[in-house]
Amino acid sequence: MAIHTDLPSMSQEAIEEYLAIAHYCVTTAKANGGVYGYPAVLLLFSIVDALSNHAGYPEHSFGAMKDIFPQLNENQIKCLANWYRHLPAHQAIIMPGTQLSVDMPGDPIELNAAGEPTHIRLKPFYEAVKSAWATFDTRRINPSFRRERAPKVPITTTVAMFPGASGTGVTTAPLTNVTILTTKKTSRE
Repeated sequence: MAIHTDLPSMSQEAIEEYLAIAHYCVTTAKANGGVYGYPAVLLLFSIVDALSNHAGYPEHSFGAMKDIFPQLNENQIKCLANWYRHLPAHQAIIMPGTQLSVDMPGDPIELNAAGEPTHIRLKPFYEAVKSAWATFDTRRINPSFRRERAPKVPITTTVAMFPGASGTGVTTAPLTNVTILTTKKTSRE
């Protein structure tokens, strides 16, 4: 993490961090012998979503999947996004009837008899996404956001006040009437 003076450098760093953590997820064994498959697939699909946007595809179309896996059709890409990206991001599950595995022999994405993408092999999928990033023309990175969704009073500092802080430098009027929110203690803490 770092303080960035522009959005393209922030996006590049985020993608690099996502890849580093995805690599950790698919190469680090948990106590039960498995790996961190759910965060890995979520991060890898987040990278594909970002690459799709930077490549000029419609927002959230995952169009870069077609660049990485040319044999996939639009419906299969939609299923992949819904089953392996949206569900993990919003409900912390993958679609029932689908599977993640680490590195069983085979293609990164396996289709069932109906042509549906029901199996992702995480290590080969990671390698495919990593390769797509390695060959991506970073001059095309031009993140955008909806200004009406930005904070009405952004943080004014351009210098990290905490180790590991991240953000973009903005020039605004001094902050007034600031409320700092903290987390609520739960019975599990």
